[in-house]
Amino acid sequence: MIRMALFSAAVFLVIGACSQQPKQGKSVEVENLTTEVFESRLKSTPAKIVLDVRTDEEFKSVHLQGAVNMNVNDQAFAERIKQLDTTQPLFVYCLAGGRSAKAAEILKDMGFPAVYKMEGGMSRWTYENRAVESPAGALNKGMKKTEFDAMMIGIKDTLVLVDFWAEWCAPCRKITAYLPEIEKEYAGKLKVVKINYDDNPRLVKDLSLDNVPYLFLYKNSKSLWQQSGYIEATGLKSAIKSKL
Repeated sequence: MIRMALFSAAVFLVIGACSQQPKQGKSVEVENLTTEVFESRLKSTPAKIVLDVRTDEEFKSVHLQGAVNMNVNDQAFAERIKQLDTTQPLFVYCLAGGRSAKAAEILKDMGFPAVYKMEGGMSRWTYENRAVESPAGALNKGMKKTEFDAMMIGIKDTLVLVDFWAEWCAPCRKITAYLPEIEKEYAGKLKVVKINYDDNPRLVKDLSLDNVPYLFLYKNSKSLWQQSGYIEATGLKSAIKSKL
């Protein structure tokens, strides 16, 4: 009887210890959806979580209806998402897809029944005139295409490097770091114009830009070269030399 009692006690302790272990989230396969399918799936899913993983400033400017905002680059992101209801499917998006992909790698192991990631992000979504929530006029702020064209026309006989950037963009910061060296090397031959992506949504849409960094080389108001995404200083110098 004593042996049986000891055995029972041991089993009880093991079961109790196991029950106190933290639950591990069930991993799911992240589904990458086009904006069209993403929107359709949103409409056909009554109970869901829509997660915007951009910065607070980006979110305040424009976001999807009913979205909650948690910056994926915030150190507390992994802890904050534990507050979400993991019994509901989750729809995640960012500006162009890079940050939502980063978030999806974390979210897929959190126990959600499904994780859907929007391809193209808010850049593609707003370009296609899909429904958003934003302060009045938020999508029409900043430079107009006519103003941008006038700027390019006004800079004659000089190569112009137009750099679309954003404060939250790590590759943009890398380009910003080496641009002074390039400006100095091509002094008198090259003019650099930096345009904040977030502050000029109307121009971004008119130029069909879906990401940052985005670089252009203009001369006499004509676009001669463009680059989507990061480029090393040597690559940019090579492009500049070819257009001088």
